[in-house]
Amino acid sequence: MRILSINDLKKDKSFVQGIRWDVTPKIFMNPSSAPRSESGKLIDITYGYMLYVDIVQEKPVLMIMLLKRMMSQNIGYIIDIPEDALSDAMNCKGTDCIGGMYPISGKLEEWLKKQLAVS
Repeated sequence: MRILSINDLKKDKSFVQGIRWDVTPKIFMNPSSAPRSESGKLIDITYGYMLYVDIVQEKPVLMIMLLKRMMSQNIGYIIDIPEDALSDAMNCKGTDCIGGMYPISGKLEEWLKKQLAVS
């Protein structure tokens, strides 16, 4: 797994465009219970990148998972994220945190979108 920086990632337009802001660990682990899209379809979890917070070497980090049809995989983690934003994400409600995977929170999502110039 690669250690990445936010500055490296913001240069990768395909990564930035591929971030799935709508996919959380809860949706990834149980897609059939996920809220449906406006058209009534299940959220497709077979493409793009899911971001979530996890613990690596006893520190919270932002993980990047490449979503695939057959077998999704973690491809790296971002180390230069403000600790308060990561800690905030780890204070999620019990049912939203699954298997040690914490969804990105409002504070973390806001910071990421600002850094990546995404609206």
